[in-house]
Amino acid sequence: MAALCSRCSTKLLRPARCTGFHGTPCAACTEDIELEKEIKELESRIEKIHVKRRALRTIMNENHDLLIHKFPPEIASHIFIQYTLPDTCFGKSDRNGDSLLYLGAVCQKWRQLAWATPGLWTSLCLAFERYDNNSPQLVNEWLERSATLPLTVRLEDRWGWLDGDSDDEIIKHLNKHSARWHDMHFELPPRRLHLLCGSSQGNLLRRLVLSSAPSWNRPSFSTFSMKSIPSPTDLTLTKIGLQYVDIIWNNITVASVDKVGVDDCLELIRRASLLETLTLRSINPSSNRFPIPDTRIIHSRLHSLELNDIEEETVGTTIFDALCLPSLEQFIHYRIYFPVNDLSAFVGYFLSSCLKILKIDILYVTDHQLTTLLSHLSSLVFLELRTTFAWPPTEELFTLLCASESPESPTCLPHLRSLEFLCEMNFPWKWIPQIFALPRWKSLKVKVNVALLHMEYYETEAKQLLELFEEGFDLSIVHASNYGGKLRNIDVLEEYKAKQLSHNT
Repeated sequence: MAALCSRCSTKLLRPARCTGFHGTPCAACTEDIELEKEIKELESRIEKIHVKRRALRTIMNENHDLLIHKFPPEIASHIFIQYTLPDTCFGKSDRNGDSLLYLGAVCQKWRQLAWATPGLWTSLCLAFERYDNNSPQLVNEWLERSATLPLTVRLEDRWGWLDGDSDDEIIKHLNKHSARWHDMHFELPPRRLHLLCGSSQGNLLRRLVLSSAPSWNRPSFSTFSMKSIPSPTDLTLTKIGLQYVDIIWNNITVASVDKVGVDDCLELIRRASLLETLTLRSINPSSNRFPIPDTRIIHSRLHSLELNDIEEETVGTTIFDALCLPSLEQFIHYRIYFPVNDLSAFVGYFLSSCLKILKIDILYVTDHQLTTLLSHLSSLVFLELRTTFAWPPTEELFTLLCASESPESPTCLPHLRSLEFLCEMNFPWKWIPQIFALPRWKSLKVKVNVALLHMEYYETEAKQLLELFEEGFDLSIVHASNYGGKLRNIDVLEEYKAKQLSHNT
């Protein structure tokens, strides 16, 4: 006999009972009525057995669980918090948020304890995808369990699936708790930014990430504008211009901007008077929404600036020509052209005399430009030179680093303490012993990170480097290797030393 699926109803399969000729059912219907009574009695007994069994299992858990039930609730709650990961998410089966729900499925006391521990429920990730079934009720319960604690929420709607009554209910629940928004990450179609309006209560929003989801067509924008205007200290914008963001700007200390116009970047710097750390990635030419300043913006608080992946040379020139950063201590330069025509003006206006950390992509800088630049940065403490390909010709650079001290030529980089090189392959190893040969570099920390490394091709250099390492010089050589799908940094000198010992024995 085929089993009924869960969607079938036995009531639909049963024919209507008759009433017979004298107002009483026939024998078959009478027997069916008696059987139905027996079924209901059995179901009632089964339910009582389940209730009794649940109570017994609670006692069993108390008898056999030597951990949670033996601790005071405060300690057990702390264990639960340590068990859950900081990026707790709900909304997809492969997310870590399921672990919280598993805690409640162990037993009644675990569920009561987990549900009564607000610290477990302060992080929430909602990923709207085509076949996801985000439950508004569960989202609301999750938020309610966090009590009055600050919330970290990640809302992802990368392909525009946020649509429908249930999704609207979820947004309403989020807005209801906007007074507790603390760290918010929104990635959604820009036309839906206005949905995140919050409530009229004040808010404690400190970190705000707004990212425009991918779009096949030219996206239409609405404005992120809360009923109580937030004042974040940490802001990230990806493909969303400043005109679509209604916030208080003058409390921002950390900002990251990606794929917007260079005029948006300069306007952000102008508005954020307390800005200390700024990252600009994949910046586009001006969108003509904000004027490019005629005079340099003097920003005395900015101490860290990263420029990354800027293809248009005119964009880099616009940035360099518009800024004066007298307090800059860290400058990171990856994959952008180096628009330096007047180096003295560049150093004087853009790089400060107190610059301590320089990370620069030498693929876009000539050897002469680099050495000229370094000769003007006497305050430098940390220098990182990287390229995404084989190491380019840098004879002038290493000649400068290996130059002997003399009264005629001032010492290059007198305060340098750490020097790092990153490249794919073909690093010029011969220069490392020459650097350490100078007395002023005895305490210098040197690190070389090479992606493709075949030390057997550099036998002579390898022996010299190992000798330096064993003499106590602060030298490390690493390369990334894939072990079981995970990248690990291998200590080349330690590996080479082990091979030498194995060969000798």
